[in-house]
Amino acid sequence: MHGEFAATHDDVDQVVAWTVIRAARELSRRLADELTELDLTPVEFGTLVQLATEDELNQADLARAVGVRAQSMSAVTSGLEGRGLVERGAAPGRGRASRMHLTSAGRELLGRAWPRVEASNAWFPDGGADVVAALRPFTDGGAPAGPGVA
Repeated sequence: MHGEFAATHDDVDQVVAWTVIRAARELSRRLADELTELDLTPVEFGTLVQLATEDELNQADLARAVGVRAQSMSAVTSGLEGRGLVERGAAPGRGRASRMHLTSAGRELLGRAWPRVEASNAWFPDGGADVVAALRPFTDGGAPAGPGVA
């Protein structure tokens, strides 16, 4: 039988994964504030920038790249398509997912958003290089296995 839980705020603050989750929520809020004037959310920005760097992707690929569920990406891409920022290409074959790509309006908006997002690196010591290096394994398809990770 387990004993009663006892931890201090300092103990909780030492749990890296929980601290990263809390920080991610705050950083998402701050980035949303930076993008509000452009009528973009962080997820919409992520979608546009992924399409700019990967040429054409289907919704499932976009969802994985941006870190959202496929169902959520459907609403995001529909909204971006309705605003003329992305287009769906013709489906490559029966039963195959159509590919999305940026329009010239999407590239123009991304060009205005990029400096705002890139400026967020100043929120971190050393421009965020250490943070990026530490978190990159978790954004490249998984993290190194550790205790309690199968």
